[in-house]
Amino acid sequence: MTSAMICPISAADANIEAELGDTLNLHGVSYTGTSVYLFMTGPGLPENGVTLTDVTQRADHGQFTQIDLDSNQEWSYRWNTARIENEINAGTYLVYVTNEPVDKAHLGGSNSYKTLEVYLKESTTSRVSTGSGTTYTLSPEMHSSVQVPTLAITSPTPAPTTLTTSPTASPAIPVPTTKAALPPEPVFLAVLLGAGAAILNKK
Repeated sequence: MTSAMICPISAADANIEAELGDTLNLHGVSYTGTSVYLFMTGPGLPENGVTLTDVTQRADHGQFTQIDLDSNQEWSYRWNTARIENEINAGTYLVYVTNEPVDKAHLGGSNSYKTLEVYLKESTTSRVSTGSGTTYTLSPEMHSSVQVPTLAITSPTPAPTTLTTSPTASPAIPVPTTKAALPPEPVFLAVLLGAGAAILNKK
């Protein structure tokens, strides 16, 4: 039987179904900072979220499940829900992965966090209770390990494009040159020759 896993408030970036007690292999990538911060919200939990391993540790009190990024800006986390199996009920939970240590009320833009909607159903594995009220899983090895789709928190911000422009070639400006002596104009020569002839005639 397939259970509905749609969050009534907003659509999550990924959805999975698992049993309480399963281990969820969370994985993602972030192109900002050196760590990611995880917290979860859901039935009976504080509105702004709690850590994934202790529901008494509140995100609005600065408590998160912090995971360091590796050299490829990727992160991985094995979330063993058995650690909180006795503290939460079956239902739909929303896991937030952020690139800043902020709670739900102070989330940044949609590119600064991703969400994973997890429908945790009742475990089919037998459990046994002790007199102290603590419940133990009888066969923990029967719980499955669930692979979660990769959550890319932010898209890589492209480096600013530097436009290199070549200097626009300026129009060629003629360089003044020394004007060479020009031969006498023919009219000027004719005047000189006429003047010479007039002097000879006077003699």
